[in-house]
Amino acid sequence: MSGKYRLDSRNADIAVRMLEEVTSIFEEYGIKYVLTAGTLLGIYRENRLLPWDNDLDLRVFREDVDQIIRVISKIKRTGYLVRVRYQKKKDPPLKLDEVRIIKIYNRKYLFTKGEVMMDCFIATRHEEQYVWSCGGLKHYTKKSVPARFYDKCDSLTFKGKRYSIPSHIDDYLTFRYGDWKTPQEKWDYRRDDGAIIYSRVIAEEKEKSK
Repeated sequence: MSGKYRLDSRNADIAVRMLEEVTSIFEEYGIKYVLTAGTLLGIYRENRLLPWDNDLDLRVFREDVDQIIRVISKIKRTGYLVRVRYQKKKDPPLKLDEVRIIKIYNRKYLFTKGEVMMDCFIATRHEEQYVWSCGGLKHYTKKSVPARFYDKCDSLTFKGKRYSIPSHIDDYLTFRYGDWKTPQEKWDYRRDDGAIIYSRVIAEEKEKSK
């Protein structure tokens, strides 16, 4: 939950509008999503976006990837820049070169990214888990959560709009964050997430300590 920009003041208003517009497009086209990471934590715990967070986070799902790709043009027409990132490591059940994440940015100028970004991480269901990766190759991190959190969704209202969230929400947040009721501004997705299966950063630190 750190980065160059923060979701405070003007950026927070832009972020709320982006969250509303992008999720409305997903809902229109039957694309399943849930709020996750700092976005979910801030809205559920504090009814706001965390001012020290630097992006918006959604979880979307492998079975909807083709539909997501089809609606990118509509997201762009709404006024956003969109970038697609691919899996660059063969790591079953994740497949080499499959879509890994959709990144959505507000526009500062016609072809220039603004200060607010949304990460739509794609999760693959494997047995009784949902699995995804983040961090690219340099900070490669593989994560999973029990399928019960994503198979069915609950919802909450934020700024007058309903949003999908994981089911068993308190258990989900405890699984990811431990004591999630206590704010942690310096939480590190590469080290501190209870969903981590593998972290290159942790592995390299262990290797250096030998």
